[in-house]
Amino acid sequence: MEKSNLIQFLSNAAIMAASIFIPIMAHEYGATAFQIGLSVGIFFLTYFIANYSFGVLADRICLRRLVQTGLAVATVVFLAQMIITDLSALFLFRALAGLAAGIFPAALAVYAFEERAGLMGKFNAYSSLGWAVGAVLAGLIGRYQQVFMMSAVFFAAAWLVSLNLKDVCPQQPSPLFPWRLVRKNLRIYVPYFFRAVGAQSIWAIFPLYLMSIGADKFLIGVAFFVNLSAQFIMMQHIEKQKNLVLFNLGLLTSVITFIIYAVANNYWVILPVQLLLSYSFSALQVGSYQELLRVNREKGVTIGILNSIANLNAFVGPFLAGVLLAYWGFPGVMWFAAGITFVGLLSFTKVVK
Repeated sequence: MEKSNLIQFLSNAAIMAASIFIPIMAHEYGATAFQIGLSVGIFFLTYFIANYSFGVLADRICLRRLVQTGLAVATVVFLAQMIITDLSALFLFRALAGLAAGIFPAALAVYAFEERAGLMGKFNAYSSLGWAVGAVLAGLIGRYQQVFMMSAVFFAAAWLVSLNLKDVCPQQPSPLFPWRLVRKNLRIYVPYFFRAVGAQSIWAIFPLYLMSIGADKFLIGVAFFVNLSAQFIMMQHIEKQKNLVLFNLGLLTSVITFIIYAVANNYWVILPVQLLLSYSFSALQVGSYQELLRVNREKGVTIGILNSIANLNAFVGPFLAGVLLAYWGFPGVMWFAAGITFVGLLSFTKVVK
């Protein structure tokens, strides 16, 4: 296994395990619907800031140093989440966790691109495998402090692996605000933005949604595991298909998935739908990563922008989810996600033309 894939697996397992029960923790600490959204969104706001900033830096300095620093900082910060005892501490440490986790992803993606000669399906697949393992282990453990400790151990293991990375120094300086790159890649960024708004609105309340239709903590972990383990398989088999075709199919199947979420009222109906969700994200992610890395020289900042779009909306989405949940319940969140993703599908067609 390539070292970049192993680091991707371990770090994403850590992030998922530490994130999956955050909405439930916030609820247990007495959070309102809006505060539940904020408890999820604050991580992604700071992750967005770090991911974009260090994505720019990834085109200027050697990648190994950036990856090692990010993993070391994340180990300490994720371990510190064990001392969370109230809602204020939850907000504070999730904000710090986002900053720490956002240091290395763009640099690691560029390293993987160089290591695998441009094919990113397997790299993204190990991301999904990490999420799957983190989700199911968190569901089995169930105790928040122990889950945070496990996350820190995963990050520490990833840091040890990173010590053996070779030096890759892109030396392709990018501007801090690369408007030219944004305009050049609108055909990816615009529809990705709309889909991310919808998806992140759902993920902010998804554990609570599953509990409302009959799941316990273990079954929540199973639902995540089915989705993410299927992504691991799918991404490795679609990476050689046409990038923009994959991207389009990812948008279309996302719309279908979110509509089913809106009308389903039983956990066992949702479980097989997780396979459709797996394909939608696999196609979207592999298509977008490979296309951006194929057509741009400034690879670090280009991927940093894409990750930042996802993570900015992972901050915005939970706010929207809190409002929608308060007034229209879980179906309102799902219908909103389906609708705005459909707007992304239409925008993709328009931009490509």
